[in-house]
Amino acid sequence: MAVLNFDIKSVNLPSGEESKAVFLSGSIDASTNQTFEGRLSDILSAGTNKVLLVLTNVKYINSTGLGTIVKCVDNFREQDGDIKLVGVPTKVIALFEMLGLLALFETHDTIEEAVASFGAGGAADAPAEEEVASVNFPLQFKHPSTGMGLNVNRPGRFKDPRSGDYFSVDAKGTIEFYEMHKVKIVEIKIPCDTRYSPGLMAMAKGLAESMNLSEDAIASAERSVDEACSIIGKNNVDPGDTCNVLMVADKEKLQIGFVSSSEALNLAENDPCLVALQQSMDDVKHLVLPNKGYLLTMAKKTA
Repeated sequence: MAVLNFDIKSVNLPSGEESKAVFLSGSIDASTNQTFEGRLSDILSAGTNKVLLVLTNVKYINSTGLGTIVKCVDNFREQDGDIKLVGVPTKVIALFEMLGLLALFETHDTIEEAVASFGAGGAADAPAEEEVASVNFPLQFKHPSTGMGLNVNRPGRFKDPRSGDYFSVDAKGTIEFYEMHKVKIVEIKIPCDTRYSPGLMAMAKGLAESMNLSEDAIASAERSVDEACSIIGKNNVDPGDTCNVLMVADKEKLQIGFVSSSEALNLAENDPCLVALQQSMDDVKHLVLPNKGYLLTMAKKTA
């Protein structure tokens, strides 16, 4: 059974208010999720609405845990507070990016940076000039799965009370749903060595088959995994280096991500290897992550 340990300390903010720094170590998953949510709820109920959530020593977060973090951040913001994420591991940042969640959180490398951000006087929450609403609110639309109508009066993050799903609406009227309970996640850490390619290809095939992708789509995903492994094996200079592989599947697409803190994924924008991947997959991205490292993601749509 997974373990999640808490170390909670008081931290003074620039305004003189007291916040809590919550240092976590272990995993946030089905076995620890309830305890995690309960501890944060206790902090909010006790009158502290500003928290620094330090994730440096968190080894694993599953889809349930990610959904709970989104929920807790929203609960604190509803009480005019916030939860700032500190020291987020590279692989977790990559997972946030692949799930489209990174924009929902404010992340910092250090506690000092997070503390200073609370002294901005709410400036971060004020819309920039170019972000002024370009659609008319209230905005009405339907849930993509249930078909039930939803109505929001402003841009922001919301929870559908019927399905329990979270969604965001920006000033331009773009709507993003986060159905975390419907996401399948596979995570594995491997040496930067091409000999692990067959095993990863088998994992991708199994996940793709569970989504009922076509045989052609499955073959494309397998080829892309093999090509990505070749890129990493060719560029890596330290035989002791490792990379994290993330596979994320939902009803719309299969995503495969390779995360490396070394130079194994330091690629130029016009690298021919990226061009080759783009011919097999529907969407290929190469990103420099905000903390450190590189993320290569490839997506194949279900339809």
